[in-house]
Amino acid sequence: MICRIAAVGLLVMLVLRAGAALGAPPQQGPGAIEKAAEQDIQAVRDTIVDALWVKSDEYWHQQNPKEEYQPQNMDPILSICGMVIELDPHYTEAYSVAAWLSLQQGKDKQALDFYQQGIEHNPNSYELPHELGLQYYMLHKHDPKAALPYLKRAAELPSPIPMKRTYAHVLTRAGKFQEAAAEWRKILKQDPNDPIAPKELAKLRAAGKIGKEQ
Repeated sequence: MICRIAAVGLLVMLVLRAGAALGAPPQQGPGAIEKAAEQDIQAVRDTIVDALWVKSDEYWHQQNPKEEYQPQNMDPILSICGMVIELDPHYTEAYSVAAWLSLQQGKDKQALDFYQQGIEHNPNSYELPHELGLQYYMLHKHDPKAALPYLKRAAELPSPIPMKRTYAHVLTRAGKFQEAAAEWRKILKQDPNDPIAPKELAKLRAAGKIGKEQ
């Protein structure tokens, strides 16, 4: 129903735009009509996405009034996530929610596909590679090596320090102590008052994993 209403709205808007264009003053230029039409289409697309996302939230609370997750009832939300992604490939939350729901249903490959698709369409997003790194870490029985490429990507993007800490921690668990120390030093360079980095560097020194001067 939402999509039908939005589609009608889009059609009406385009018809109105076309009608207005017929009487538009010539000084608008040859590309003005196309640009205005693109803006209108984007506005309607954004409206559809917002309406779908509200509907997914409503459905969640209807199916889980006590916040007791029931994976068999979540397929409609997965469908909505798919529609949102198709309409707006940069709506990163849709990938994240779809992946999480897939994992809860035991559909690990589907979840990873959602993450990979989201990363491909949003190369500057640190959230998706960070989440995927954590999921790889858990899905592979706490094998940090599977998680590191994604956590590294998230840490190298402009991202909050807690995400950079995660990468440093997992480097330590992977036995990459020199790299972990380098990451902790990067964190200290970014925030000299970080409370975690000095403690982790001290642990590495005490365990003999890095030199005392590092």
